[in-house]
Amino acid sequence: MKGRLSLALSFLPIAVLMGVAYVWPVIAVVWGSLSGDDGRFAGWRNYSEVLNSYYFWDSLLFTFRVSLVSTAVSVALAIALAMALRDSFPGKRLALFVSQYNLSIPRLAAAMIMVFLLSQTGFLSSLARQAGLTESIGDFPWLVYDSRGIGLMAVFVWKFVPYIGLSVLGILQGASAEYEQQAATLGVGMLGRFFHVILPTVVPAVAVSSILVFASSFGDYEVPAILGSPQRRSVSVMLYLKYVDPDMKDPPEAFAMMALTSLALMAAILTYRRLAASDARKRGL
Repeated sequence: MKGRLSLALSFLPIAVLMGVAYVWPVIAVVWGSLSGDDGRFAGWRNYSEVLNSYYFWDSLLFTFRVSLVSTAVSVALAIALAMALRDSFPGKRLALFVSQYNLSIPRLAAAMIMVFLLSQTGFLSSLARQAGLTESIGDFPWLVYDSRGIGLMAVFVWKFVPYIGLSVLGILQGASAEYEQQAATLGVGMLGRFFHVILPTVVPAVAVSSILVFASSFGDYEVPAILGSPQRRSVSVMLYLKYVDPDMKDPPEAFAMMALTSLALMAAILTYRRLAASDARKRGL
């Protein structure tokens, strides 16, 4: 009995910390979404107003599309990066250092780099004018502050590729090359070895990494706040404006949007995990 009590007391600080960090915010969001401006219970009114608003669905679908495309492109490039780095070659250490250094760059700094690089007054625009490809600043395409989210996806891909790629590289370097050699002996080509031997080996690492980066890009605020378009905002920026902007301030609706967005993200992640698990069972993993 004393042993159990001692064990329970040893976990008490962690339980309190978890409650403060995770449980209480959830309770606050749920209660705030069900309350009115006066703090009294308002039922599902806030949810009804949010679900019937165009701006919520537009920002939700825009955020989902940016996150999905960023994740898909990052996974493809990350696998290519890992395949290129798994063998020894001159300059491999430098390539690994650059990839690892990329992980230490804050997203805020990465967003500013993309402004200097991709904006109409940026580096690429200057090169285009000097090369005679454009005559003025206005001829260069909008790659940041655009409603398509190109600048956002560029930052996310630039940040996510090394993260996923190094995870995949660790799996490839730890895996035995025996199966590839046997497949090559049986006459299986390079593409066949990639899809039937290499890809099944890295699927678990790719699945976990892609879930993390999708959720990270979906909930990111700094990058959309800097590079996003005023005409089409991400969910995180819309939530912030709803909560603090005097022209849009409506905390109860902001809480309702937060709850609905969390549920949508959870549903997307669970669906992805289910599809990944089903694919793994079919491959016999």
